Amino acid sequence: MIDDMICRRVFRIDWHEAECRFYRPEEERGSFFCRVQIDWPEGTKTKRAGGVDEVQALLLGMMLAHTDLLAARSMDGRAVEWLDDRSLGLPVPPNLRDCDPDNRM
Repeated sequence: MIDDMICRRVFRIDWHEAECRFYRPEEERGSFFCRVQIDWPEGTKTKRAGGVDEVQALLLGMMLAHTDLLAARSMDGRAVEWLDDRSLGLPVPPNLRDCDPDNRM
């Protein structure tokens, strides 16, 4: 596994800074997987998103992070913001667009 972080974004979750990191997608048996880490106030959680190439894996990783952050907001009642705004500035899966009316992506 390579540990090359390629980009990050800092959100505010329940008034704590929470970094979200995206790592260079790795090839695994003909597919590509992007590791995503979110530093929640209670600890870091890591997930992976898979795609047919590096670009799709990264985009799906961003959608995965966005979905997790929206779920924390809507299901757990957490305050989740980016730049003092409810829009998190990440791509959202088409089937969840109605769950994030503030998104400007």
